[in-house]
Amino acid sequence: MLSMNRRLWITAAMSLSLFLLVWTGVAAGWTERMDEEGLRLFDYWNWLDPFTFLGNGKTIGTISIMLVIGLWFFRRDVYGMVLVVAAVGGGYGINEWLKHIIGRPRPPHAEIGGFSFPSGHAMIGTIYLLILAYFLAQTRTKRGERTAIYGVFGALALLTGLSRLSLQVHYPSDVLGGFLLGVAYVSACLALYRRFTR
Repeated sequence: MLSMNRRLWITAAMSLSLFLLVWTGVAAGWTERMDEEGLRLFDYWNWLDPFTFLGNGKTIGTISIMLVIGLWFFRRDVYGMVLVVAAVGGGYGINEWLKHIIGRPRPPHAEIGGFSFPSGHAMIGTIYLLILAYFLAQTRTKRGERTAIYGVFGALALLTGLSRLSLQVHYPSDVLGGFLLGVAYVSACLALYRRFTR
């Protein structure tokens, strides 16, 4: 049976490979039809709109600061504090860097500025929500409870990304790329954290 760290590294490698594949598809124009159809489909899913607040900078910043404080007061986990800062802050930096390198315009009717690929809400939302799930799951002893925690927070990350489609500010390939890169980066960060703490 594979160790947790090995599974995390495998997940990181596979997710990064898939992200590079999506990036290639976007650059080559292979995703255009899927993106157009996806935008038309999600234009009617307005119930998703409120979930976008989970990926807002203020929400992520507030929850991340609370998590850092909690890790210090309840666990004196300095490595955990570094993990949160490096994963969330580093993820944001990587996302902005890639957006400017790729330079993909947003959908025609998007009412916000900036570049489109990969979605920051999908990527950073995935990172901080999965880290939060990781630390919450550590407080539970039953496997089923830990699985449920990951399921709930994974669903919240998914809804956060999909809300960008219902708001028509990202293409489906932007959101998919954000999810994949977020999973790759947070998996690598968690693997390093576990290595240093064990």
